[in-house]
Amino acid sequence: MEKQEFYAKLKNALIDGKNRYYRNLVYIEKEDYMQDLFEIIKTYLEVNNSPSVLYAFHPWVKYAKDRRDEVKKLFSSQFEDVDYSSSENYLGNTYDLVILDLVDNFQPNYIGRLVDLARGGGLIILYTNNLTFNKLFRNSIVRNNSISDIYERRFKRKLYEHQGIFIIDNNSFEAKVFTGNVKKPEKIIPSKILMPKELHELTISQDQSKALDGIKYIIRGGKRLVAITAPRGRGKSAVTGLGLAGIIKENLEDNFESNIIVTAPSIASSSQIMEFAKKGLQSLNIEFTELKSDLGFTRSIEGKKFRIIYKPPDAAVESNGNLIVVDEAAAIGMSFLSHVLRKWRKIILVTTIHGYEGTGKAFLRYLTNLIKEKKIPVNWITMEKPLRYSEGDPVESWLYDALVLNADINPIPKDIKIAEYETLNKEELFNQDEKLRQVYGILVTAHYRNNPDDLMIMADGNHHLIKTISVCDGKYYIAVTQVSEEGELSDELIDTALKGGTFDGDLIPDRILKHARIRDFGKLKGWRIVRIAVTPEFQGRGFGSKLLELISANADVDWIGSSFMGDPKVLNFWIKNNFIPVHVSPRRNEKFGDFPVIVIKPISEKAEKIVNIISLIFKERLLQTLHDIYFDMSPQLARLLLKGNHATKNFEINKIYIAKALAFLQGASPYEASADSIHLLTLKYFWSNDQFLDPEEEIILIGKVLQGKPWGVISSETGINRTTMSEFIYSAISKIIKKYYNLSPESQINITLENLGDEFTTR
Repeated sequence: MEKQEFYAKLKNALIDGKNRYYRNLVYIEKEDYMQDLFEIIKTYLEVNNSPSVLYAFHPWVKYAKDRRDEVKKLFSSQFEDVDYSSSENYLGNTYDLVILDLVDNFQPNYIGRLVDLARGGGLIILYTNNLTFNKLFRNSIVRNNSISDIYERRFKRKLYEHQGIFIIDNNSFEAKVFTGNVKKPEKIIPSKILMPKELHELTISQDQSKALDGIKYIIRGGKRLVAITAPRGRGKSAVTGLGLAGIIKENLEDNFESNIIVTAPSIASSSQIMEFAKKGLQSLNIEFTELKSDLGFTRSIEGKKFRIIYKPPDAAVESNGNLIVVDEAAAIGMSFLSHVLRKWRKIILVTTIHGYEGTGKAFLRYLTNLIKEKKIPVNWITMEKPLRYSEGDPVESWLYDALVLNADINPIPKDIKIAEYETLNKEELFNQDEKLRQVYGILVTAHYRNNPDDLMIMADGNHHLIKTISVCDGKYYIAVTQVSEEGELSDELIDTALKGGTFDGDLIPDRILKHARIRDFGKLKGWRIVRIAVTPEFQGRGFGSKLLELISANADVDWIGSSFMGDPKVLNFWIKNNFIPVHVSPRRNEKFGDFPVIVIKPISEKAEKIVNIISLIFKERLLQTLHDIYFDMSPQLARLLLKGNHATKNFEINKIYIAKALAFLQGASPYEASADSIHLLTLKYFWSNDQFLDPEEEIILIGKVLQGKPWGVISSETGINRTTMSEFIYSAISKIIKKYYNLSPESQINITLENLGDEFTTR
């Protein structure tokens, strides 16, 4: 296509987009990109001479600011330059023109996050010199000087397959004009409404108006939950904020106080809820004061008899209030949500089903099962219609396809007879969209933490392998795992790890070197299971375990391991498959609120010797620091870490402490006076690696005796009342004394100087 024709079509498309409220996208890839970038911008300014502009780049990279400054000269209107690393802070904003500088970095997360900030009638411009050469994120995937470009080639192919896309590739021009139908967002307020009309007037779609009334479900009755799910850009956080204003108004009319906790992966993630809560309160003429964070985000909103306050997840769950709101719930973690559902009576969960975070289908499945298990009344609210642009927007269609946000799985015939284990050819996989959606769909359907970067790592990392169990000659997939080759480190990298330095990749060797200090482990070759998943209809039938078994049997490595957020159900799966817990992070992951865990299955004799040592070191560290570093760990997780670790140690206890424990069992000494002896007996039990206590007894021994948590905290974590906890401690100590000393609660021990031996001396 000639350049003149290209620009004529682009201008007509921009005018049509403005009239029909859809977006267009321009992609520029050539060495001398600036002239074309300027011409594209000037063409857009002919259609909209005063646009709001977002320009995203890495300001710290050489020449990046120079490019920004040149572009900025073209605008006299609002121009916001955004560092990619802080782009999450802008998610609630909307712009006419979004320009992404891809010269220094091409990273799918940023594209997914920022493309959605363009409103209908707007334009997105992606420009770069080359999509693969010397890019920051891509460089982080390189291992042993090897990397592929499978992801980038598919990304470019998708540009040519969709309408609403205009491409300048070196000196060629391609205009993919949008000719489809779209439907603008409509503001329709129902004739019968439950929330105040002033709040409904702040909504901008029928979906939002319905959702607003749906939130009122939380007010009446006992324990209740509202779950709001939607793709990105549907206004779910905004309507949640309006809903909070409505709840406050009703509570004020009934003379009730409102103490509302809002939590999210970051304070930036909660900003839209807070902003629209303020707008809602203002529309209702309810006075309030506002406290902001150092970054300018609203931290709290307070007025007469009400407060809305943001708290990070780990603090929020233990806070006191009458309502908790969890935004981007799928990104926080199921162990956290399980705790929330157990402790709180009024809960609003808001989460993205499709968006730059990836799919939330796995989260919905986990959440549904959790709600059924706890028998919580729930109102599910779904929002489908986009607000920032028309339904049927071509750029949204391209984005979902290019980043595989539409990953899904096909129903599998029930009468399967033969299953096949194979390592997929990634080149073929990423050239077959249906197959890719199915394989990746299994991973994202089973894992609730996904983002577009994951797919690029899987595609381009030559050290990343995809192994599957398939049926019907590879037509359907039952189980999928992503494996990363790790280890065989140079002496230089081993020294870097031992000195506290960091490097990309080799996650498990890095952590083991830092915490166990055994150089030999860095030289071993290993496979890290990045993710493993089974299609939902075949879960619980042993396919995940079978896939691990096949991988172990065919792996020419020293060890196989995995690293994941410490969810008890996930950890239990690995332990059942003979993986040994060898490390847990001393700090919770700030974003997800869980303790990262590493498990290893040794394959070679040398790996087995090292794993035996590091598992002993790990068990010692955990038992010695549960009261301190791991005080906030759930006792359920701690129990599995201890029980899955088979390290043993002879643990002798002086008969004075045995006598004190007997006094406790006989009622002659209260728990508080016997806590030292109970503590020692608990340590002996876990070092013996025996299995004769009930799980509930072990959990209470860990929570109360080893962690030293208050009774009320343990009750909140476990749902067990204090009387029952005391009974568990009594029964556990009775069993321990019987097993190791053949004593019963009725037994007597007479302590004299003669039978004490020389363990105690006086001076």
